[in-house]
Amino acid sequence: MEARNGAKLAVMVAVLICNGCSSPDTDEESPSPATDVSTSVPRPVMPDVVCMNLQSAQDLIQDQGVFYSRSEDATDKGRKQILDANWIVIEQNITPGERFDEGDVVLKVLKLDEAASRGLCQ
Repeated sequence: MEARNGAKLAVMVAVLICNGCSSPDTDEESPSPATDVSTSVPRPVMPDVVCMNLQSAQDLIQDQGVFYSRSEDATDKGRKQILDANWIVIEQNITPGERFDEGDVVLKVLKLDEAASRGLCQ
């Protein structure tokens, strides 16, 4: 964080110094300032991960460029998903095709045998 603040400070100082600079008057049009350049990255589109094992679902989401998603025990028992490949996604909070960002995704999961015994994801 300090490095980022230091970099911001250096840019601000450079801008303040350059504000006092002047260039000779010319009839040529000056180039657009760098602030006109768009640096926004399009948000990824949510894939359909229902009925995928949790590890594969997380991998697919990461392939979209989003590295933070959450998973929750669908039984509401609060169990932690230690070995992601042993869990299956039965619900996702972002509709497939919808755009999403870091931390938006919450996947409801069950153990593989629990999903099968409920007739889910056959």
